[in-house]
Amino acid sequence: MEGRAVQLTVSIGLTDFRVGDQVESLLTRADAALYRAKREGRNRLAADLLP
Repeated sequence: MEGRAVQLTVSIGLTDFRVGDQVESLLTRADAALYRAKREGRNRLAADLLP
């Protein structure tokens, strides 16, 4: 795509590993955070982190 501008948007869902987590629970939280970021608009990061 030489000479053409490309516009990208990024939505990111972030979580942390918690004691007792299984892969499924970790991915479920990250997925929920991703969809929250998408609902809030483009170019967002939504995090589900322990304090």
